[in-house]
Parts: sequence; C-alpha cells; structure tokens
Amino acid sequence: MTYDLRTERWIPWRRRSGTVEWGPPWLLTDGIAGDDPIVALAAPRPDFDGALQEFLIGLLGVAMQVADEEAWEALWRSPPTPETLRAALDRLPQAFDLDGDGPRFFQDFPAADLAAEAPGPIDQLLIDAVGDQTIKLNKDLFVKRGRVERLGRPAAAMALLAMQTYAPAGGRGNRTSLRGGGPLTTLVDPRVDTGGELLAHERPLWEKLWANVETLQQAAGRSPTANANSPADVFPWLAPTRSSAAANAAVTPASVSPWQAYFGLPRRIRLEFGAAGRCDLTGRNDAATVATFRSRPYGVQYAAWEHPLTPHYESPKKDWLPVHGQPGGIGWRDWLGLTFGTPDEKRRPARTVAAFTGRAGRVDLREARLHAFGYDMDNAKARGWTDASQPVFAAPDAEHRQLIGDAAGRLTEGTSLAASLLFGGVQRALFQRPEDAPGDLSVVKAELWASTEAPFFQAMRAIAAPGASITAADEICQRFARTLTHQALAIFDRWCPGDALEPVALRRVVTARYNLARALGGWTPLGEKLFATLRIPLPGGGRAARLAKSAKSRTRKEAKK
Repeated sequence: MTYDLRTERWIPWRRRSGTVEWGPPWLLTDGIAGDDPIVALAAPRPDFDGALQEFLIGLLGVAMQVADEEAWEALWRSPPTPETLRAALDRLPQAFDLDGDGPRFFQDFPAADLAAEAPGPIDQLLIDAVGDQTIKLNKDLFVKRGRVERLGRPAAAMALLAMQTYAPAGGRGNRTSLRGGGPLTTLVDPRVDTGGELLAHERPLWEKLWANVETLQQAAGRSPTANANSPADVFPWLAPTRSSAAANAAVTPASVSPWQAYFGLPRRIRLEFGAAGRCDLTGRNDAATVATFRSRPYGVQYAAWEHPLTPHYESPKKDWLPVHGQPGGIGWRDWLGLTFGTPDEKRRPARTVAAFTGRAGRVDLREARLHAFGYDMDNAKARGWTDASQPVFAAPDAEHRQLIGDAAGRLTEGTSLAASLLFGGVQRALFQRPEDAPGDLSVVKAELWASTEAPFFQAMRAIAAPGASITAADEICQRFARTLTHQALAIFDRWCPGDALEPVALRRVVTARYNLARALGGWTPLGEKLFATLRIPLPGGGRAARLAKSAKSRTRKEAKK
C-alpha cells in the first residue's frame, strides 16, 4: 500500500480554535461554514508553509478545472465540500505516491537511474542545510546543527516540496527551480479586517488559496500548449526524468502544460524509507521514516517561464526574469512593482496579483493583503527568509488604476530622493570628510522608509477610494511631502544631536540641518527636483520665478533713482 498524499493525513491544518489537525488536502473546506474552520497551515518551518500554499493552489487549479472567472466566482461564493474536493482529487492521475516502486511524488523516475548513487543524509534536503562553513560562521538559519537526522513521511513530503519549489544553485548540474534559486512569491490574501465579527486571521484559509487559483483561460494565456493533456506534461515525475545533461534540453512553456509551473522537477531525488520512528521536525511518530536519500545532477532545466505567483522584471537583454528575495526584505518602496508594475514598465506583478482587480469587483472587495515570501539566497547559501504583508487595492477601471499607480510612483521616487538628501546631510554633520565616513550609514535611509510606511498606505487607501480625483491625489502628495520633511528632520536630529558638541562639530550639525531643511522645503536645486518628482508647487514659484521677481524688483528700484 503506497503513501498517497491525496488521502494520507500529512498536512498540518490550524483551525480557528488554535487546534492543529493533520489531514489530507481535501480537509481544507471542512467546517468552513461552522465555528471552527481551517484558517492556516501549521508547518514546522516557514519554507514548508510557503511551498504547501503554492502546491495547494496548483493542486486546486488542476483538480477543480474552473473554465473562467464566472465559474471561479461560483466556487468563491459557495466553496466545495470536502467530499467534492476528494472526488476531484481522485480523478487526477496516480501522481501523489510518496513511496513505492513506480513514479513517486516530486521524485526521480525510474529508480534504477539513481541506484548507483551514494545515499546522503536527509538534512541535506533542507535548503538551509548546515554545512561545514555554516557551522564555522555560526549562521544556522532554520536548521540547527545535528538536530535533523530522521523525518516522518509528512515532513519528508514537505521538505521535498520546498526543495523542488525553491531549489537554489547547488554546484555543477544541480538545477535551480523553475523560477531560479530562492524566488519571491506574492499571494493575494482577501482576508482583511472589515470591522465585522471576524478578524482576518479567523477567516477560512480557503479564501486565500482560492483567490490565487488560475482559471483554464488564465493558464492558457501563459502557454501555446495549454491543451497538453498528458499526465506527465503536468506532473513530470510520471515519465522518465528529462535529464538536462545534453545541450538544448531546456523545458519551456511550449514543451508541456502550463500547469507544470506548480510542479517543477529541477532536482533528481529519490527518498529512502526505513523503519518506524520519531520525526525530528514534527516530533510525531510515523510507521516509516526517512534518514537518507539518493540524488544525482542534471534534473529538468526550465527556461522562459513566467510563473503566475511571482513578480517579474525586464532584464537588459529584454527578457522577463522572476524577482528574488533580497537583503532587507520587502518594504513599501517595493510595493508599486509588486502590485501595479512600475511606470517604466520594467517591473510587473505576478499574474494572480494583476488578476485581483477583476476578481475584487466580482466579489465586492476594495482591499486585500499582499503576502510576499521567499528565500534571500546567495547562490547556494540561504541568507534569510523574507515574509511580509502589505495592503493591495482594487481599482474599478483602468483610469483609476492609472491614478493609483501614478501617485504611488511619485511618492516612491520622492521618498528615495528625500532619503538620499537625509543620508548626505547626516554624513556631512557627523564627519569633516563625508567621503571618509567609516561604517554603513544606509540604515538612515531605511529609517525614513520605515517611518513613512503608514502615511504612504494611508495615502494610497485615500487615492484608491471611489471617486478619488487627480486633484485629490495632488493634495495627498502635498501632505505626504510635509510628512517627509517632518520625519527626515526628526531622524537627522536623532542621529546628529547638538548637545555637548565642540564648536566646530556643532557648526557642522547646524549647517547640515539648515541645508537639509532648505532642500526638503524646495529651496535648492535638489529640493526643486524633489518637488518636481512629487509634482507639487515650488515655494515662491521656484528659482526661476524668484530670480525673475528679484530682477524685476531691481529694475524698479533703478528706475526710481
């Protein structure tokens, strides 16, 4: 009897009451209309949690096969019962066996291809596996040295999912994921606090997952082979692995079904199952455990894919590449590119995020949350895990969408300029030769971004409101400019206090603050650039107007002499 992930109790579901219940995928909608529905996943690691969400979104897409937005809306308003979900999963190919002699879930096939490879310890299946250099530098992330030697089947399935979904660079022939190593995922989460009885975290997880499920029409828009219906075109482990050892062996959207975006197989891995025991990650006992696995290089190599759950940017070569996690995480400075796309059209949001505007109108939503998560990788090294949540707003039409995007672009670029002004001011205040300043003062800029996050989203919420106009957006940008000035000067004062300074140092601080205030007020060339970016009126009409006024005044005075 194989361990079929469609029916086994391998997913940790968290209910509204806080109870964690292990169950199969079809448990998702259990009790959805009652007092204790499933509201979240409870995986032992955040990367498992993220990979499970992506897998479930893809699984719902291939199982439910909703034709268009009308069919999608029908299931939003009347979610399927667990019995309906189970029947839909039963109709899928036998692609979910974690063990057995045949094709295995997210594993290499056939088994004979890996028989000659030496088994490796199971902790090396974890993306942040602790190597010798990690131990030496004391940079353990999620996995602490010597703590993961055996996994139960549920944790092994989750580890396999995470590795294949986010696979980083790993040496010659070890392929990265369909989106490269450590891609950034963005999901629309429609569960926001609305002032009703339920808070966002108390609402069913179904709403978040279903909000990101593609229709058949949407999937078809990603691939010229949308009608490819071979099971192996969707679940690649059902056929012998497409080795990428040979040249020109890349798998493109034109080669297979667009649904393979959710089920990529970049790594050639085969788990080895052993005796019963206790899982080192979940603490649960299992009738079979995994201590080792076999692997070899040259799994499937993917090229030219645009993953529906990931934002993309245009490279200098004019092709579109997936966005990856970066040091410092996600802040509001990234918001425009993740939700609407940048004005220069070099960044665009994930397809499911872009689809939110139309769906929001169907289900009477004005606002949702954008959940962004993923690894920050330095080649094979995991530097950190990004996990952020920001508001995302629906626009009723293209004109209103343009208004929101335009205002967001003005505020983002304006804040970037103000941060540079602040950074320069602090450098000049603290050091006689700013270019020789020791250490990294970029945290000064980060403080300005952090202190203006709440005002930015207040501004966006106001501009996204029904009936907002260009005039209203201009007034909001003017108010935001005053907030920028206030916050920048407050941060300057914290970094450059004038108390107990020697006269020379005090003079530097006073001069730097005066020049910063003038620039933020629009009285210098850089200040005029800031005001032009925000598109707000300059004081006195700007330098040209002031010079003209001054010249006119001199002319009148000379005429009187």
